[in-house]
Amino acid sequence: MSFPTQSVRPFARLRNIAVAVVATCAMIVPLGAAVDTASAASSSAPGITVNQQSGYTATKISHPNAGLGEDDGIVNVDANGNPTMSGTTGDRGQSYSWASVGYGDWMYIGTCYSPMNSMVRLVSATTGVKYSTLKAGVDAMFNGELYFDDGVMRPVLLKVNTRTGEVKLVSTAKAGSGYRAAVEFHDKLYFAAGTVPTPQLIEIDPATDKTRVVYTGKAADGKGVSTLIRGLAVTNDQLVASMIGKYGDEGKTGAYIVSSSNPTAGQDSFKIIGTQDDFLGYPAFHTTDNIAGGAIWDIVPFNGHLYITVVTGTSKMKRSFALFCGDQNGDGTWSYKLLVGDKSKGAKYDFGFGADRSGAANMVVYKNHLYIGGYNDPMISIPDVLKYKFEGLYKDLHGSVNLWRMDADENFQMVAGEANDAFPEGPIGTIDGKTMRAGLGSDDEASRFLNQYVWRMQSYDGKMYAGTYDISDMTYPITQFVNGDILHRTPEQWKKQVGYIEEFLKTLEDEQTNAASTDVQSDDAAAQSDDQKAAAKTLESGKADAVQSDVKQMQDLLGNMQNDLESKQTDVSSSVAEATPMAADAKQYTLQDREQFQTWLQQLYDLYQKNKQYLPDDLVKELDQWLTQANVDNFGYFVGVLKYLSAATPDKRGFDLVVTGDGTNFSTITRNGFGDNNNHGLRVFAITDTGLNVGTANPFHGTQVWKLDDGRGDAVNASLKQNAFDYDKYDASTRGANANGLSAGIDFNGNTVQSVQYDYKTLTEGTDYTVTDAGVTLNSSLLNGKETGSMGNVVVFFNRGARARLSVAIKDSTPGVQPSQPGANGADKKADGDVDGAKKTVTNANGKTQGELSRTGTAVAVIAVVVVVLAVAGVAVLVVRRKRS
Repeated sequence: MSFPTQSVRPFARLRNIAVAVVATCAMIVPLGAAVDTASAASSSAPGITVNQQSGYTATKISHPNAGLGEDDGIVNVDANGNPTMSGTTGDRGQSYSWASVGYGDWMYIGTCYSPMNSMVRLVSATTGVKYSTLKAGVDAMFNGELYFDDGVMRPVLLKVNTRTGEVKLVSTAKAGSGYRAAVEFHDKLYFAAGTVPTPQLIEIDPATDKTRVVYTGKAADGKGVSTLIRGLAVTNDQLVASMIGKYGDEGKTGAYIVSSSNPTAGQDSFKIIGTQDDFLGYPAFHTTDNIAGGAIWDIVPFNGHLYITVVTGTSKMKRSFALFCGDQNGDGTWSYKLLVGDKSKGAKYDFGFGADRSGAANMVVYKNHLYIGGYNDPMISIPDVLKYKFEGLYKDLHGSVNLWRMDADENFQMVAGEANDAFPEGPIGTIDGKTMRAGLGSDDEASRFLNQYVWRMQSYDGKMYAGTYDISDMTYPITQFVNGDILHRTPEQWKKQVGYIEEFLKTLEDEQTNAASTDVQSDDAAAQSDDQKAAAKTLESGKADAVQSDVKQMQDLLGNMQNDLESKQTDVSSSVAEATPMAADAKQYTLQDREQFQTWLQQLYDLYQKNKQYLPDDLVKELDQWLTQANVDNFGYFVGVLKYLSAATPDKRGFDLVVTGDGTNFSTITRNGFGDNNNHGLRVFAITDTGLNVGTANPFHGTQVWKLDDGRGDAVNASLKQNAFDYDKYDASTRGANANGLSAGIDFNGNTVQSVQYDYKTLTEGTDYTVTDAGVTLNSSLLNGKETGSMGNVVVFFNRGARARLSVAIKDSTPGVQPSQPGANGADKKADGDVDGAKKTVTNANGKTQGELSRTGTAVAVIAVVVVVLAVAGVAVLVVRRKRS
């Protein structure tokens, strides 16, 4: 095969740009990897069930009839590209389950639409290469199999029944790229929407699935400001959300945080509780900044405080994340303390705990610790790859993600990672019985370096789960770069340089012959050729034989490298590359071949530096253009990238999922995306009444929904023996205050109480309630403090299965105390968020509507009392009339 000549180098550059574009977000064609499929599903959900490690199985709920590597996207797509529930063709454009929250049996999901195409458009804008040209290059590489949208973004809000597999569209309203975070608050669901030009908060009422915008940010000044908000949490009975845009009376532009105790009331119910200045100007909010302007990244309440991670790296400076602690003051304002960031500004640790590749961090609370998972930003390295610079990408792979944790006293430990100045003792965690290193793997797990995000973590049923993002599918096409491209040399240029050396060697041999036969030297130096000058200088040095030997070796090295460049170079150290069209007819070119080329290059450079002063000026001018230490190092980084990517075998390609039952000792569930290599990320978890569910990131065939089973099958719900109660503050038997509290009997069915809420406020076990073998007792110290006549709504949350709901009517029959009927104090008012005054229902532990049992019972009692009172009054009136008569 003849190598491309200089005249076709523009096409080679186009191809390599296309490779790099694909590397930013793409999935390569799936392999038919062997999958261990269970003979029967362990739950009632439809779809294939795949055996995983550590005794787990995963059952595919979305498009249950579609196999691994086939189109999914949860919903279907019509002829115009719009999402629909009709038809049978999966909507590949719904690439990520980007945000999710469970409610009852339903998993509500907000998608991210076609991130691959968005990335191609971004690369087009930053490189100046036409979008159509880039798309054509990518289509050629993948035979048109890689999904591209038609320029219309179509993210959706949907819900999946995790028991039956039923899917319903909730909203198809415009939302930019999609929905990036979700949370439940006061029995409403809230999604963070990256709408353009301003981000929004969307509310879903799960009773009706009606949606409404409750908050809209103000458009930012200037161009290139991100709208992809992400931080969303509940703390101090408030919904808290990160925003980007213009804020405050001065109209500053930046990142900020808003909160509301009644978000259903809309825009005016929100107030700003944190600003760009409060976070020391750290939040990077432009689309060209790290992680596309991640700004305020994650928000999690823990131990009475609010913890916030912030993306700080900008387009001009790659920098790791910062961590703040927030506290609400007595007057309602907030104060923030820097924990991780600039030590000169009070931080306890440097940015990213010294892990200089972690641009962001995700968090979760588990067993009285706050876990912090690293999130690298390899996207920043891609523009350099377009310029054949591999140092950044190599360092991203070399510096895989870490996992840290913090206790209630803000003491930090490294759970997974490599020892550094911040944690010289190294990690405390283990994985499958061995020390857990960066990338959530052991020393002998080569694929761990491919994990670039701890993308999502979840506490459920006494365990903590951590899912990753695997970069291998995104970067594997980089292996199709050829050595000559990286060194900016064509085969013709190599031949030219070999020719220079041949001429020099011939001249040196001639000069040596002449010197041996005569002592006469020409005085006319100007008449000498460049080669002759160099040869004469070499002879004068007395090192002619040594120089000749070295230059001959240089000639041999260049010849070997030239032959290498004239061969087809597609790295197939993994069978992955064999699936790509460009590699279909390529001879095997292994990682060892790349390493050999690197060895030759280093030897050539060393010989050149040793003999440079003796070489002809024209040869030095040529070699100085590319034979530099920087180029040698860069090629070493390229080979290093290939070494890491060589671990991306079918059994290790795809997201990883690990689990722990104590916070330090982890076990592997999967290393290959549940057997589908195209699942490069585990993006969301959702806890529903059936158990723990997972949504994937799969920009090639569309996102998938899976149910995770630890071997016990679907959760069995606990059940209340009664769900409507009256509580009297007066104990007639003791003629004093009630000291017994109120006991609600529960059939636990193997479940345990996780938490209890009274009117949405989380109670303290031991102080506000106690758990017994028979159920839950609400303590008198809690109930005696409630307003007489009020109706309290109590929710009991369990380790798995449905929550239990009960109502408590507070009364006080203490002699001499004016009786107040339950509901008299504001009972006729609409509850928070009850916009349309819809009738409230009581739901039992199985999620079945029972109607207004408690209110109905109370109403009947009131009517009975009224009848008795009227009857007594009637008798009294008759007596008075008789006396008067």
